[in-house]
Amino acid sequence: LTSKIRAAVEALEEGLVQRGTEARILFLAAVCAEHVLMLGPPGTAKSALARRLVRLGGPSALFFERLLTRFSVPEEIFGPLSLRELEQDKYVRQTAG
Repeated sequence: LTSKIRAAVEALEEGLVQRGTEARILFLAAVCAEHVLMLGPPGTAKSALARRLVRLGGPSALFFERLLTRFSVPEEIFGPLSLRELEQDKYVRQTAG
């Protein structure tokens, strides 16, 4: 098992300069079924790492990517606020549907 994990992380890192930490974090998040939000300037291998991880996951692996700009709002990622819940002083995002 250890050798398979090491091989998977090495496949993520292959050809990328100084992205070992990011590759290990992405792999760990995938194993733990957690979400990852990668922020950084263009050209720092964020999308490349995500796409490689999906390929390692096989044909049933799913992910989405979203390009954020200075004009991006939280609703683009986390979903809109529920107005019905807001009327009851609850801060709830609509994530279904």
